[in-house]
Amino acid sequence: MVISKVTATEYSTMIASGVNLRDKTLDTNIAAHRDIFIDPVAEVFEAQNDRIVYLSNLTSLRNVEKVVPDDLDSIAFNEAMVRWDGSSSLATVTFSRVQIPTFDITVPANFPIATLVDPATGVSVTFRTVETRTLFFASPDAYYNAETQKYELNVLVASVSSGTETEVGAYTITNPLRALSGFDEVANKAATTSGRGTETNVELSKRYLLQVEGNNLGTPAGAKKWVLDNFSSAEDVYVVYGEDENLTRDQTDAGAVDMWILGESPVELTYTTTYPGVEQLIATTRQPLISVSQVSTSGGIIFVEGTDYEVVTGEGEYSYSARGSDGIKFLAGGSAPAALQDPVYIVYSYNSLITTLDSFFTQPEFYSMGMDKLFRWAQAQQITIEANLKVSAGNPDTVKANVRTAILTYINGLKLGENVEEFDIDREVGKIIGVDNFVYVTLAYLGGTGVNDLPITPNMYARLNEADIVVNLV
Repeated sequence: MVISKVTATEYSTMIASGVNLRDKTLDTNIAAHRDIFIDPVAEVFEAQNDRIVYLSNLTSLRNVEKVVPDDLDSIAFNEAMVRWDGSSSLATVTFSRVQIPTFDITVPANFPIATLVDPATGVSVTFRTVETRTLFFASPDAYYNAETQKYELNVLVASVSSGTETEVGAYTITNPLRALSGFDEVANKAATTSGRGTETNVELSKRYLLQVEGNNLGTPAGAKKWVLDNFSSAEDVYVVYGEDENLTRDQTDAGAVDMWILGESPVELTYTTTYPGVEQLIATTRQPLISVSQVSTSGGIIFVEGTDYEVVTGEGEYSYSARGSDGIKFLAGGSAPAALQDPVYIVYSYNSLITTLDSFFTQPEFYSMGMDKLFRWAQAQQITIEANLKVSAGNPDTVKANVRTAILTYINGLKLGENVEEFDIDREVGKIIGVDNFVYVTLAYLGGTGVNDLPITPNMYARLNEADIVVNLV
């Protein structure tokens, strides 16, 4: 909507048009009727006021969800910004073979792989490799996966098209579109990440404000903007430095700047090491650790988490970063390898987004003198909700399901440091048709009790699992 000038002549025409709307049949009746002198003028001025309010919302970026996208695009273009059309989905695919390699096998960049055609939609999603990787036959042990008993090469791929429709599940990218020389098969062991649809008004306005606030990589706002602009897996960033109470690193770390990242790009690896003894930490080779899927030793013996070993994460002043020391410890009283130095195979996933960011910012063109940037993986603050729901209209089970969905969608869309408050949840519930009353029994951090607004620290984000929300019909 272009805000154009309205002349006095045009105002006169509009007012005259309003006067002419008089219903002459009412002239002989005694009843409420249109005030032909006041109402037309009031309506014209109301319409003009609506235009002014709209312009105010546009220029101040308040209530941007009510703004026409093309108008917001014009504002953003003042800073040479355009709305993102979406982003490709990313995944790590594993090329594998059973036989020991006898020659170097290279997977080139832009090698095409696709999913099988979905029988429900008739659609297949095509991916391409974004790096060139080589399996060197001179060191086969470096590629051997004891769990699958295959020689494997992990390669990063990205979808050719963009948008949420390119997101696919694990073990779906399995169809090479060219001859797969040297490998028996290919598959993605984890679901894709980073696929996004067209940028919304709210997302564009936040990026625009960040653009205005700072562009310099040496400033907190500039560094945050660069991360969000260049890494679609990063949903939010919190920068902490100086005297901020959330800076947990020792004060002797001169120039310490922690950048907490909401987002992850899981990559699964197998780490072959040796048994150091009970209660001794075995740190994984890549950090930070997301999960451990299997721990085994020679002979196919598989150990049980919680009984034989525990997963250790988030300890120390460098927790949740590439400098962390996440790993496992064998427990006293549990099963363990027969002897010290026996082989141990750990299949684990780590957040490659954090290590990738570290790598980028250590390059000369992105280096900031006097700043010790440390990228850290923000953690979820799990919450629990129980409430009694009274339904005034419609199918009670349907209304209940809609309320659960609305709350889950709202909570799980919160970003870093956004508090969980009764009022905000009530607002989302109030949008559901058929809700009469919604009374909390519990609104607390997971494991807690009572009903309270929940502050979330800036380096964490609230999340609610389906199992942790209970809605009782009353």
